[in-house]
Amino acid sequence: MESEELVGLMKQIEEKGIGWDKVEEQTKVSYDLLKLYVNSGPVPVTIIKGLKKLLEDPPK
Repeated sequence: MESEELVGLMKQIEEKGIGWDKVEEQTKVSYDLLKLYVNSGPVPVTIIKGLKKLLEDPPK
């Protein structure tokens, strides 16, 4: 997947006020790694799917 999609998902997460600690806990991917993918190119589909799932069903 393209990094633009990742940027959009990360922005939505921030807008919903979901903490990055919760994101890391749910997706098993650190914020630093997500930022690296934003800058470096192709993003694994599993990360995109994990973030989409998190947005659909945010942690309490």
